[in-house]
Amino acid sequence: MKRFALLFFLFPLCVWTQQQYTALRTTAKIAVDAKMNEEVWTKADSTQNEFITIRPIPALKSEHRTTVRMVYDDFALYFFVTCFDVKDSISKVFTVRDDYNANADIFSIFMDTYNDHQNGFYFGITSTGVQLDGKILSGDVNDQLNLVWESQVRISDNAWLAELKIPYSALRFSKQEVQSWNVNFGRQIARTREESSWVTVNPDFENFLVNSAPLKGISNINPPLRLSLIPYLSGYVNQEEHGFGRSFFGGMDVKYGINEAFTLDVTLVPDFGQVIYDNQVLNTSPFEIQFNENRQFFTEGMELFNKSGIFYSRRIGVQAPREVLITNLQNQEVLNGVQGMPQLYNASKFSGRTKKGLGIGIFNALSAPTVGTAFNTVTNEFREFLAAPLTNYNTLVFDQNLKNNSSLTLTNTNVLREGIFYDANVTALNANLNTKDNKFFLNGRSAVSQKYAAIENELGYNLGLSAGKQRGNLIYSLNYFEEDDQYDPNDLGFNPVNNRRFVNAFIGYRYFKPWWKFVRMTTNVSLSYNRLYRPNVYTESNLDWSAFAMTKHFDAYGVSAYTSFTEKYDYFEPRVWGSYFVIPRWYGAGGWISTNYQKPLAVDANFYYVGFAENPSWKYLNYMFSPRIRASNRILVTLNWTLEDQRNERGYAVQFGAPVDTVSGILFGERNRMNLTQYLEFNYTLNNRMNIALRTRHYWSVLSYSRFFTLAEDGSLAPNATLGLTADGSSAYDLNYNAFTVDCAYRWVFKQGSELSLVWKSAIFTSGNTLNTGYLRNMDDMFNAGLTNNSFSIKLLYWLDVAELKKLKSRQDTP
Repeated sequence: MKRFALLFFLFPLCVWTQQQYTALRTTAKIAVDAKMNEEVWTKADSTQNEFITIRPIPALKSEHRTTVRMVYDDFALYFFVTCFDVKDSISKVFTVRDDYNANADIFSIFMDTYNDHQNGFYFGITSTGVQLDGKILSGDVNDQLNLVWESQVRISDNAWLAELKIPYSALRFSKQEVQSWNVNFGRQIARTREESSWVTVNPDFENFLVNSAPLKGISNINPPLRLSLIPYLSGYVNQEEHGFGRSFFGGMDVKYGINEAFTLDVTLVPDFGQVIYDNQVLNTSPFEIQFNENRQFFTEGMELFNKSGIFYSRRIGVQAPREVLITNLQNQEVLNGVQGMPQLYNASKFSGRTKKGLGIGIFNALSAPTVGTAFNTVTNEFREFLAAPLTNYNTLVFDQNLKNNSSLTLTNTNVLREGIFYDANVTALNANLNTKDNKFFLNGRSAVSQKYAAIENELGYNLGLSAGKQRGNLIYSLNYFEEDDQYDPNDLGFNPVNNRRFVNAFIGYRYFKPWWKFVRMTTNVSLSYNRLYRPNVYTESNLDWSAFAMTKHFDAYGVSAYTSFTEKYDYFEPRVWGSYFVIPRWYGAGGWISTNYQKPLAVDANFYYVGFAENPSWKYLNYMFSPRIRASNRILVTLNWTLEDQRNERGYAVQFGAPVDTVSGILFGERNRMNLTQYLEFNYTLNNRMNIALRTRHYWSVLSYSRFFTLAEDGSLAPNATLGLTADGSSAYDLNYNAFTVDCAYRWVFKQGSELSLVWKSAIFTSGNTLNTGYLRNMDDMFNAGLTNNSFSIKLLYWLDVAELKKLKSRQDTP
């Protein structure tokens, strides 16, 4: 009876102490100046709970108090934040927008306007006034989404203060009388590496929406007209073979809120000429290389389309599948190249989420035909041909939120091509299920690909299942995946290899509390077993181990070791299906270090080694050294040297010329390969809206063969007497390849959502078979032999918010 009485007494106490925030409605005009002069701020509630640390030591009260006040009106939410701190200790580091930099003091807002603990919005502000924002999906923040909102920061004697105005046009929420939202706040203190939150977030599951509190008091607000027009004008001066050419472009992006939850984004005649160069490399593998997407329209607001993993936006206007490009080649012809990127006529995306948690995404794009150059290996003649036709790309997504941070996602991609080219379709279903406390998970996925050609259609599939524990110190998982030899999503996705089966087991241990000289440690072990799907034969099995630790001085260290249990049977390296290459059992180890970024000079470095048991001369060595120099609060310089040294490697002999000898069978070679990558990044942030960024990159690859082999039926190598020479006596297989690029940009955000950019881009790409040159000689030869491509451009973007224009016109018409 006494126990019952005690529980009865404590129950209302628990309810009373549950965290929540009640916002105050106002009709007063609020100036966003970080001064809190308006009387309404004295009436607004202030957060009472102390912020609780996430790192470096979790579950402690933050050493520095943070208070948040919030009010709202018919048009926007307003936040006034006080981050108490010693004035001289507040970070004065400037960064570019959306850079969650370790050297910046940052205050963050995590808003769950769907009340599903999965989808929301992130807004952040640094102590120097730099904005950060993004769209949240399942705990991940996509910071490529630049929203339009206002902020101001001021430094006082004992704190830095921030005032934020977030218009409803920057949010998505349902139309109802009383809004049911959740919110959490976070803070980063750079000098102590402290990260804390208002609602406690555990380091074993850092999800600020799952761990959020009810936001009460918001009612009778209406989703505004969300119609924005973003016209652009751009001009280019490009270096050409016989001088300079000029070009001018114009187009527009349109953002239209169809209703309170769904948005239509359209880009008309887009211009991506200022996008940075790809990190080009010499690829001698049998697999395609995946590059990052840098075009803004294809990075912002794409989290729904990317969720199933079958959408690769670079297929649209940049990286067409090779199977398409070679469709119109004739006998004895090879693809010599593609003439630039095709014009993207338009692209549109429709996305949003209903009141019941159903996310819907529709994507469409239309690209112009692409012209390629074919080389006839018999006549040595070149000709132009249609490499890719007029192409229409479509993606459809349905993503249903479920309880406990779970979801069910159906995605379909479809590619339609004009003329004799084949069409393609892929459908994927993903299920992510979590227990109530998110401690255990079960994930399933499956996809079906179809190709529709004039002669024969192709049908393929994959299937995967994962289960395990994802919270706590001890985590583990068991994974199974299979993919048949016909599965091919590469018309609008990226999958470098199919025809595989594997089982993987993972176990890890994470320790989040201080011990000895460390504040955080992790270690994990992974076992994998691999087979082909067809034929169902064994290929390899491996063991990987790694460990990580961070010291109390915030220097991080990592070590790893790895080995194969048996020889590897590689069915892809020979490039002829049915053959395989036996790779000796391998082993290796490595380590890395990353020193405290708070110091003016920090260093990242690593070293990795791989050796082969039955061929000691075959080895891989990898070195990386990267100093980071913070010259001032506005200037950051990063240098990087990475050397990949592959000694006496054996693999398929890739031709770069026409050898005199006729070789029967599959030719392999023993070779040395050196890949040296260097880059320099210089960032000068003039203020919170203006910056200059310079990035230079030099990639140098030297491939030198010492002898050749013929691949035998049992996967071994038999000596081959060929010298691999062309008619002029040079090597048909050796190569010296250089890629040198420069991207220099000045950007000024002169108005929220509006930008002026000046960009200089330069590139040199060379290849030849002169190998015995030193670094300086190679640089000299590269600059003398290569045609330098230079481009100078200016681009103006201007954000026009139709709702703001209407309000302005209404005020002007009022007598």
